[in-house]
Amino acid sequence: MNSHWFSRTHSTEMGWSASPRLRYTALATTLMLISAQYAQAQTTAPSSQKTTTSNAQQQSDDVATLPSITVTSQSGSDTENGPVQGYVAEKSRIGTKTSTSILETPQSVSVVTREQMDLQQPTSSSAALRYAAGATSERYGGFGSYLDMTRIRGVDADYYLDGLRVIGNPGSWLPQVDAYSMERIEVLRGPAAAIYGQGTGGGIVNQVSRKPQDIAAHELNIQYGRFNRKQLGFDSTGPMNQDGTLLYRVTASGLDSEGQIEDTRHKRLYLAPAITWRPNTQTSWTILATHSREPELPNYNSLPAAVLGLEGGAYPEVDRHRNFTDSNFAQSSRKQNSISSLFEHEFDNGWNFVSNARYMYVQSNIQRGVVYGYQDVNGMPQLKGSYELTPAKVNTFSMDNYLRGELKLGATTHTVLAGIDYSKGTLRNELYSVGPILFDPYGDIHHPNIYPDFTASYAAPWKVQQDFTRVGVYLQDQIAYGRWRLTLSGRHDWSKTDDQTHSYSPTPRDTHQNDKKWSGRAGLSYQFDMGLAPYISYATSFDPILGTNYKGEAFVPIETKQTELGIKYHPAGSKTLLSAAVFQLEQTNVKTADASHLGFNTQAGKVRTRGLDLQATTELARDLNLIASYTYLDNELVQDASYQGKSLTQTPKHSASLWMDYAFKQGLLNGLQVGAGVRYLGKTYGDPTNKLEVPSATLVDLGLNYNLGMLSPDLSGATLSLNVNNLTNKQYIASCTSRLYCFVGQDRTITASLNYRW
Repeated sequence: MNSHWFSRTHSTEMGWSASPRLRYTALATTLMLISAQYAQAQTTAPSSQKTTTSNAQQQSDDVATLPSITVTSQSGSDTENGPVQGYVAEKSRIGTKTSTSILETPQSVSVVTREQMDLQQPTSSSAALRYAAGATSERYGGFGSYLDMTRIRGVDADYYLDGLRVIGNPGSWLPQVDAYSMERIEVLRGPAAAIYGQGTGGGIVNQVSRKPQDIAAHELNIQYGRFNRKQLGFDSTGPMNQDGTLLYRVTASGLDSEGQIEDTRHKRLYLAPAITWRPNTQTSWTILATHSREPELPNYNSLPAAVLGLEGGAYPEVDRHRNFTDSNFAQSSRKQNSISSLFEHEFDNGWNFVSNARYMYVQSNIQRGVVYGYQDVNGMPQLKGSYELTPAKVNTFSMDNYLRGELKLGATTHTVLAGIDYSKGTLRNELYSVGPILFDPYGDIHHPNIYPDFTASYAAPWKVQQDFTRVGVYLQDQIAYGRWRLTLSGRHDWSKTDDQTHSYSPTPRDTHQNDKKWSGRAGLSYQFDMGLAPYISYATSFDPILGTNYKGEAFVPIETKQTELGIKYHPAGSKTLLSAAVFQLEQTNVKTADASHLGFNTQAGKVRTRGLDLQATTELARDLNLIASYTYLDNELVQDASYQGKSLTQTPKHSASLWMDYAFKQGLLNGLQVGAGVRYLGKTYGDPTNKLEVPSATLVDLGLNYNLGMLSPDLSGATLSLNVNNLTNKQYIASCTSRLYCFVGQDRTITASLNYRW
């Protein structure tokens, strides 16, 4: 995938320096809080408790005020966007932007908690979603550790950070948030435009940062693993003054790792400082910054299906660990900076004002080789290699402001949300190439070996600049009547995009696009005493997607509608959350990989996806946890000029996962936690005609964690961990977007970690 798919923002070509935009970000946002409304305290006898109503939940929250011994949690609370004890989150803002329980949210929601990530040790946000239903998060296999691109229900998901959309190039060099810096990762399945605005409609992935806490806690993490992977992480939080009105957090990590493909390396420095000001119990203002610098990125490699054994064995399989690009030429890097402001104030009447804003700058300079296609020469394939330069810049500014509060009208209680959001940015992307050059993948010199001359490409470049402005207003009413919950959401968006594209020509093509659209959601659920909640919902969305096709034509908006029928089960205060959902999702103008032009996208007609999502997170017995999921997708292009009746590539019909872990609390194994998981990656189609099939794969993962304090009190706070992914070293193909563009799967990885908390 090429960097010219990307999205960028903002017209000033600035990085971290103080710009008018940056100053505007700091001044124009009277900004937001992380308001923590306590969820029910977890009990050892959940069956004796009843399903909460809003008032009952608040009463339970008020009781659970004793501080926890877990230093990373704020008073042991399960807030709607903060730390969680265990694997089950009671609440999440992702579905409504209000303090609503997951049980009462009329859409399918999953939360990956910090505790789950600490045991499984994912290397990226995508890897953290391996055990989440409906999320196809690693379709680029061994080349995807520095990419976060997840499909939900067969559609590319929108990525968010702390409730604000991360706008970047929709390709290889998207912005990436280090998984070590996250408190939790939330997944909302289905359209979310009614409150979040323009989006693809498959769902959203909200990455929640570690934020300042009022209890001092510190952590040092050291990792070493296969492929000479070395990582160092540090996290520290606590109060800055005696009255606790100022809190801080500093999270940092450094990575240096080779790849499973020869002559590839990934280096990264990631810093995430934050300060929270809480002058009183009603006001909170958090400023967060991130700085990521990657001086070396591994080459994004791909190979034709014919040399990977997928087309009947016409040719011998190549060595999948060889680098078929010129490593002397490769020199790719990425840097990103952001500053966010999160403000919340509760008025005396109980209403809340929330204001979030972020400025983000991303710059990638990609200098690499690519392989796309082959030519038969005397009965053997000669691969086609090219050299590419793809510089890109993205500047974006986003702001979301809303009021929320509660009204009582007769026998009904209304939780009302009203807001306006704004985003603006500029995307710049260029592509210069030399090739293709034929070479023998089986020989000693198994890659192109020339000094590329880009003179001709500079004269007729592929170059694009897009300036966009988006504004949306929205209103939501969550109505409680007895045990009934009715959610009604409506929104109107305005979008303006100015595009200037050089489509391999010195002469640019200018286009101007203005879009406006209503989107909405209606959901109804019933809350039974036992913690059972059936629901039905209908939602729509649209997305005036950024980017152009191979011809330089700007994409037209994607429109989505979904009907979902589901049921959730969560006994109050328990460590169990079960959910099932059936759905039908329809999309028009779906963006798909262009099978004829490497790195470009095209748009299909209309896609219909029908499916089933099953997710279970529970404590089967004391200290024995289970996470299980299954997804069925029936995906079809019901209207398309070329591929009507076919399914989309990289979209499995069946996928499933199962994870179990047990913590020993007595005997010789006291202090040991053992976890193991199985992931089934279903068969997918590898080209738009559906004549190429990518076989399924079953992968096994292992996680071990030992509390060294059990050996000696002097080692209290220290833990030793071992994680193995793809335990059997299964050799598989992760996916293909065409017969010429396939990705090998992730080899076995082994990582040992030493963690110390104090």
